[in-house]
Amino acid sequence: MRQLLTAALLAIPAAPLPAAAGEIPLVAIGLPFTPETPEPVATTHPLYQRVEIGEIEGLPKTVGSSALNFIAAAKRSSINAGLRESFQRMNLLAAGPGAARARLTVRWGGSTTPFRIGTHNKTAVTMHYRLARIDNGQLLFDRDVTTSAEGGGVDASMRDNGIVRAAIAANFASAANCLDHAAVGTAPADCTLTPAFSVSVVRSPR
Repeated sequence: MRQLLTAALLAIPAAPLPAAAGEIPLVAIGLPFTPETPEPVATTHPLYQRVEIGEIEGLPKTVGSSALNFIAAAKRSSINAGLRESFQRMNLLAAGPGAARARLTVRWGGSTTPFRIGTHNKTAVTMHYRLARIDNGQLLFDRDVTTSAEGGGVDASMRDNGIVRAAIAANFASAANCLDHAAVGTAPADCTLTPAFSVSVVRSPR
């Protein structure tokens, strides 16, 4: 059974409240996915708090949905913060430069959201992740990750911005989960995780 993404994320109730587009978080660690849900790595993991992350390369100042939507889904600063928090929640983000043993380079690949006036839509987001050892530059991981999210709402522009944010969060979660497995030699052929939740977006009352 699919579940709705709520703004609070304290729990996913049986009848969740809808959320304004800006309340859809850019971090999805702790939310359900298929075929598996990312779990924070243990202290014995090879990458536990050892990954250094810079800002996402090629990321525009704002990211939107369709070309006809003049309202941005997220700012560059918010997306970069979502990346770091996602890896922090997975216990992968290094506490500081001295603790890092590997450097993760992320490049923005873009998002695709068809213009659709109806009450439901789906979007896709692509990013490239490259992990290399800091001491000798050895390449440890080099993948494109494409994730999708879908949802509904009577306001098409707000709905589309909400699903773009959810797809970005799913992308970070998918990459972190894949790195978790790659570090112990069990990375899947396809890193993509499918959200076991959907997005329901409404305008916030003024």
